Order: sequence, then structure tokens, then C-alpha cells
Amino acid sequence: MASSLQLESIVNWAIQAFIVTGVAVIGLRAIGSNPGGRKESDEAHHSIPWEDKLRLIRKYGTWAVNRAEAFCPENDVACVEREARRLIEVYRARREI
Repeated sequence: MASSLQLESIVNWAIQAFIVTGVAVIGLRAIGSNPGGRKESDEAHHSIPWEDKLRLIRKYGTWAVNRAEAFCPENDVACVEREARRLIEVYRARREI
């Protein structure tokens, strides 16, 4: 059976390894690097197909489509179109007042 001194040294080593790993992750995120060499901006996230997004951008504008895309569930083009239309109508109505 392991003595309490051995258990204490094992626990201390595990805690130190955990802290060093955490500091390394924080440092990598601070300088904008990922361990895999891939940056998060390399793969832009689009919840709807790009062709549909371009069509909606031409119709409602970038601002409204991006806002609607953030609000709607993934791959729900109809929801993005409805929300973009609503946003642009509200924007135009408030500018007229």
C-alpha cells in the first residue's frame, strides 16, 4: 500500500501538470494559434448555403442577412429570409419616423 507521502507527491504532480497545461492553452489562445496549426478563421462558418446567402444579401443587405443567420437554426434558409425581411422592414420603418 502506498504511503500518504507517495500519494501526496502523486497528487501534487497531477495538479502541477493540470496547471501547466491550462497555462499553455491560455498562451496559445492569446497569441491566436491552435495546436493543430489551423486557425479558426480558416473555416468560416455559414449556417446556410453560400448561394442562398448571396441571393439574400442582394435582396436584403449584408447586415440583415448576417443578423438573421445568427438568429435562425442551422440550414434553415426560409427562417433566414423571413428574419432578414423583418429586420430590414423594421429598420426602414424606424428611419422614416
